[in-house]
Amino acid sequence: MLRPMVATAAVTAAVVLLAGCGGNDKKTDAKSGDGAESTSSTPSAPAVASFDPPKGLSTVSAFGVPDTPTDDANSIAAGMVGQTSLLSSKAGLVGRNVAAQSDPWTVPSTTAETTTTSDHTTPMPVQLDGKDVIAVAYVQNDKGNGTQKAKGQVLFQWLDAADGKKVAEVTADLTSVLGPGGGGDNVVSQAFDPATGQVAVGVSPGSEESAKKTVGALTVYADPKTQKATVIPSVAPAGVLNGTVVGAKGSNQENAHDGTIVILDGASGKISKQIPTKQNYLSPSGSGTKRAYLSSSSYVPNENSLKTVYNSVLYSVDIATGSIVQMKPQLGTADAYEFTCLGDQASAVVCTTGDNGQQEEIIGIDDNSGKKAWGYTNASANRVVPSASAVFHGVVYGKTDSQLVLLNAANGQDIPTSTPTPTGTPSDGTTPSSTPTPDDNATPTQDNGTKDPGSAFGSDLSLYDTKLGIPSPTAVTKYGGAYLQEALGDDLDNEKILIVMKPTA
Repeated sequence: MLRPMVATAAVTAAVVLLAGCGGNDKKTDAKSGDGAESTSSTPSAPAVASFDPPKGLSTVSAFGVPDTPTDDANSIAAGMVGQTSLLSSKAGLVGRNVAAQSDPWTVPSTTAETTTTSDHTTPMPVQLDGKDVIAVAYVQNDKGNGTQKAKGQVLFQWLDAADGKKVAEVTADLTSVLGPGGGGDNVVSQAFDPATGQVAVGVSPGSEESAKKTVGALTVYADPKTQKATVIPSVAPAGVLNGTVVGAKGSNQENAHDGTIVILDGASGKISKQIPTKQNYLSPSGSGTKRAYLSSSSYVPNENSLKTVYNSVLYSVDIATGSIVQMKPQLGTADAYEFTCLGDQASAVVCTTGDNGQQEEIIGIDDNSGKKAWGYTNASANRVVPSASAVFHGVVYGKTDSQLVLLNAANGQDIPTSTPTPTGTPSDGTTPSSTPTPDDNATPTQDNGTKDPGSAFGSDLSLYDTKLGIPSPTAVTKYGGAYLQEALGDDLDNEKILIVMKPTA
């Protein structure tokens, strides 16, 4: 009797999260269904402003993300695909037009009472048949029904960004690798091909028994065209291109020296090339449009010195040919450095080490050649390494301790920016140059009959506060950007605040 009750509670929590984020506009409710039902756009609505790439961003909407039993702060992500801002969670996806020109839509991760979602990817922007499409994957566990045994699975969905309707869907059964009842836990890496929509997700095993069936993570590959999936043990994916996957293989243990870069066919799972690095640790760092990036490190013993020494390397791998470019960090060898790499969906990649023993490094890479184009560290006399949050079409978006910064992805030079200004009234009491936010109970319209994104569909700009973090988008398109802000200190209802930005320059 307990199992149906728990499952029902999980589904109820999912509905609360999906509907609660901006669902208090009483005149127009977000809809959901097979994919998503919605939306009646205003035919006379003007074109949404766009700059490719944006070099100025201004906050236009703020949506509270409620606290639910199914999600915590670390499992929620912001996204942006085409004109649609996204909230991604274990519960599913919520999509909203950046200019409020159409109703929001919701797509739950599952509607089955026997299925629970343990993790999800961040939304991935792809182009299918000329449309902006969102690719997303959920790591799930199906408790079984009737005589069917429990199993782990990964659900892949491709959704039309404009209305949330399903373009394709694939469910990968993990039983072939993990056995009956074996399931996955967390997403350890994700990669996608924006031109084909093919996706590869690295999944960690969910139990000690499942961990015996795979060395480290397993890769689950899916193709929206064939609507088929493949499960490949002992590989974590770093990049995907035209059906080819580059990944990392190895036990990731001290003195193992078995870190290996592998190239495989996603559809069959067959490995065509293995490139030993002889490193102890090897992990995916990210990808560009042509190349995959992996970080590695090994401790180098030295009995004659008390100083710890590490050999750290960043690998750039051409996905089509398997050729490799190696880059060593400038920071020295006192720590093992791992990189996070962000592709700009064009020809540049930016990799950062993050906080490694109070030392940081940023590297700009030409994705065509895989070679370093520029870079510097916090040891530089006159520059601070920013925390890079997104890269899009030649621009790096990031922040320092005090301000939003934009860099030229090709050469690392600063791009002048103006201070972002919200369209409504922020919580710090200052008055922006545009019209103040109307009363929440009203349904504001502009002269052309479209809604004001500052207050439409539950947006509340009083939740926006720059004191809670520098506005730095984690997802960007030519139509704007999105990121998650901390909730206000006295806000007991919301886990995070989804901030949506429009381009101004």
